[in-house]
Amino acid sequence: MPVPEEHRAEIERFPPVLLALILAELAAGNHIVEVGHTFPAAPIGAYVLLDAPVTTRPRAKDAEIKFHDYDTRHHSGRFTDQTGHFFVLEPPHPPPPPPDMDAIRAAMNPPPFEPVREYDSTLYERFRKSMWIDYDKWREGEGYDLDAIRQANKYDLMGIERLVLQHSPRDWRDVEAMAALGTEKCIAEMKAILKGRDFQLKQAVENHAPELVTKKTRTATLVKALNEGVIYGGLTQALDTLPEFHPPEAMKALFRGALHREGEVAVHFAAMLYYLHGKAKVPFDWDHRPFFLKFHAPVGPEREALFRELCAHIGVDPTPYLKAR
Repeated sequence: MPVPEEHRAEIERFPPVLLALILAELAAGNHIVEVGHTFPAAPIGAYVLLDAPVTTRPRAKDAEIKFHDYDTRHHSGRFTDQTGHFFVLEPPHPPPPPPDMDAIRAAMNPPPFEPVREYDSTLYERFRKSMWIDYDKWREGEGYDLDAIRQANKYDLMGIERLVLQHSPRDWRDVEAMAALGTEKCIAEMKAILKGRDFQLKQAVENHAPELVTKKTRTATLVKALNEGVIYGGLTQALDTLPEFHPPEAMKALFRGALHREGEVAVHFAAMLYYLHGKAKVPFDWDHRPFFLKFHAPVGPEREALFRELCAHIGVDPTPYLKAR
């Protein structure tokens, strides 16, 4: 299949090794879903999102191409060259199969003192169907049918609660539904999430049930996301949180990241530090974009020089962070 004419100019900008991969996939019958210039591509680069997983080469890194399977909501496999400015992306992994409704219904018999009832009402079924997330729903960030929860009676709610608590793998939609249900079991499960290791789910609890989260827990989750998260894998949500919540521990994580984290992350940390110190109008101010992009420099002397320049611009002493290497 030839390169679609509307994408030809953009795709011809790709490095030769990635251009060859795109052409090979098109020849093998794959299709281009979109060409974009946001995450994970650097602002000076671009990405191509394919319709199907790559089949013309192993899904592994080699001397020319780096590969990682992030399993984000936007894409799964990610191919790039050593510069990391352009990317070939695979579509998200398919959603899990629908739950075994016979098993769920069997487990949802009400207590002995309640009349027996099948969970087959219109509201229960409507909510169950809303849990089937296709690509369009995923792309638009569409959650489950919370109106069905608000309108449901106690029997329907018992069934919906079981659906939500048994659903796997979980994402923010399940937490949002738990918060809407507000039952003892759902609250207990959200508290368990806050004690767990999945900081993306923790962030979801903070967003949808903030009354359960202490400032200490919220700070710890934010710092962990800044230290370890990846774009569309917890880090994007953390960056969105910082303008209105940036305790000292999070600010220190931003400085450390601008100095030590990979280029695509350091670029956004530098931009956020500019904003939080009153040197930029928005969290990623394009008036200062040329300077931010310099943070794609490899970790080492060049990055340290940029870090010193950043600290000079915002009036912060870089010494404690440079000594902590």
